[in-house]
Amino acid sequence: MERFRMARSGATRFLWPLVRGDQHAEVGEGQVRLRYGNLGGFAIPIGSIDRLGRIRWPWWSGLGVRIGFKLVAYVGRSVDLALIELHEPAKVRMPFPWTTTRIAVGVEDIDGFLQIIATARARFDLERPPPDGLETAD
Repeated sequence: MERFRMARSGATRFLWPLVRGDQHAEVGEGQVRLRYGNLGGFAIPIGSIDRLGRIRWPWWSGLGVRIGFKLVAYVGRSVDLALIELHEPAKVRMPFPWTTTRIAVGVEDIDGFLQIIATARARFDLERPPPDGLETAD
């Protein structure tokens, strides 16, 4: 299980004592999980991930747990965020339940986070049986 710390800025340091609990993202055991203290989190199966990318988060969009059109963002500082796009909507908590197809995550090591997810996704694709009616080449 790979664990990634959430990125923080000096502007939000006074808020962190109010966010009780751990703030981190994990990749392993067939899932991407995020815990953002008492503000929310999610557990998404690797197989439900469609695409990975980055998204620029401007300072004026705010910090903390943010929502947008089909987007939930867990933001500790205004930087690039890892973007996880899903095949179909999933429920996340922020602190109330919300349905989304895109999740933006502000971890300190964005490249490492995206690479671990991409590797797990490729492994999932290799282990998944082919659809009915398709033959595999041996």
